[in-house]
Amino acid sequence: MDVEPLLRLSALGIYFHAIYISLTFGLPVAIGVMLWLWGRTGDSEYLRAAKLMTMVLVVNFALGAIAGTLVEFGLVQVWPGVNLAIATFAFAPLALELIAFANEIAFLILFVVTLGRVRAVVSMLILAVYAVFAYFSGMLITTVNSWLQAPWGVGPLAKTLYPFMPEYGPLAVDVPKLVAVKAGAMAMGQPLSILVQQPGLAEKVGIVLYDPLVAMVSPYAIVSIFHNILAGILIGMAIAAAGWAYRYYKTGDPKYLKLVKPLIIVIAILFVIQTPIVSHFMGRAVVEYNPTKFALMEGAKETFNNPIIALIAYHDPNKPILGFDHFYAKCEELGETTIGDIASALGLGVYLGALGVDASNIAGVKLKDVCIADLQKAERLMLVVHYAYYAKVITAIIGGLAAATLFFYFIKVPALNPLAVRVASLLGDEKKRVFLLTLLVLAGTVIPAVLGWYVREVGRKPWTVYGLLYPEELATPVPYATSWPFLAFAYLVILAVNIGGLLALYIVATRGYKFLELLKRGVS
Repeated sequence: MDVEPLLRLSALGIYFHAIYISLTFGLPVAIGVMLWLWGRTGDSEYLRAAKLMTMVLVVNFALGAIAGTLVEFGLVQVWPGVNLAIATFAFAPLALELIAFANEIAFLILFVVTLGRVRAVVSMLILAVYAVFAYFSGMLITTVNSWLQAPWGVGPLAKTLYPFMPEYGPLAVDVPKLVAVKAGAMAMGQPLSILVQQPGLAEKVGIVLYDPLVAMVSPYAIVSIFHNILAGILIGMAIAAAGWAYRYYKTGDPKYLKLVKPLIIVIAILFVIQTPIVSHFMGRAVVEYNPTKFALMEGAKETFNNPIIALIAYHDPNKPILGFDHFYAKCEELGETTIGDIASALGLGVYLGALGVDASNIAGVKLKDVCIADLQKAERLMLVVHYAYYAKVITAIIGGLAAATLFFYFIKVPALNPLAVRVASLLGDEKKRVFLLTLLVLAGTVIPAVLGWYVREVGRKPWTVYGLLYPEELATPVPYATSWPFLAFAYLVILAVNIGGLLALYIVATRGYKFLELLKRGVS
């Protein structure tokens, strides 16, 4: 089965969902800034801005829940093989995420009904609790995705199959059972769902994972959490700042400039934290735990020396950037070892028998041949991953420079303020320059996030679980799922829901009270 159409369909739903997540992360910070300024100055403009953005946040939250449901429906229906991960490594994070989501709803409602009726500091505290649960939810989902990127808890298992890979933490799995499931899927040439749907399978095979919390202590997951949540906050705040800057551009009313200024100041500070600091640690995690992805990012068909990249990646300018030639050489070290040899050494026969699988057809397959074939699949993605990564870096730098220019345009720092004013003046009058620079800030957050997620997801192919499970092993075995009627219907549903949702957000942001009137009419 060709799973590429399913991958593209899932990517569309995830990218739409990411818009709502970014607003969920960024708007609480923007609203909190306005509430702080309202409490400090008593200026009602800040309260009005907070109320409008709260209205957007509420509608966005509902849309995020709808889009998230579509994504989760697609996950278990289109990719039923992930139930193996959901029942093991992802169980604890996803169970906790449900608790976080329920608390998000409760505290968002409490915030909405008390906004403007209690003191600013009380509203800020309620909003902060809501935000904590929102970020906790994002943290847990990132943990699950990070396990797909770096399957923490499988120890040397991936390294045994692909000698160029690292060990992924402590060994928290029953290796023969996990390998038997993988070998069973390979032997049948069918997705894992064919195996896991067998009645009584769990009783036959037994416990696979010994530590249900192991995925949550992954160093790859920890740095990913900070990186992803900060990226979402930056995008959400940049959208808010661009919206107020647009109003200033259209009306010339200085009250809107007054709203843009504090948001840009916070965005500039977050840029300094995200781009040179958190992104560096994220890159280091990729170097350590995703060697093929790092080689794709750097276009390393052959091992090469680059002191600058090596200093950033390894903290050693003399260390070479390992290329695919190195990985192929490591595959050759597997020699003549076959899958049958591994099955015999691990005693897989009893588990394959429980699965009802005859693995004799793959017993003679050499591990090095599998290793080399998978590297060849990954290497085909080098050009697109390489250019996507560096486009991400360049646009992030542009966004950071735009944020710095606006920061020093607003903040009177000797030498830097005149320079920022001079640079900004090249873009026209104040209305135009503020709006255009804010748009560059927005582009410098959205484009790097889009391309960064692309590199993160595509860069680990041909595996869905890096080094262990392929997409075709997790996809639905139902052929209709890749037929054009199903795909057309699914695309139509996703596009209709999300385009309609984005239109609703636009109406709320531009005509908030008009939206309430329409809502009341719809209810009546």
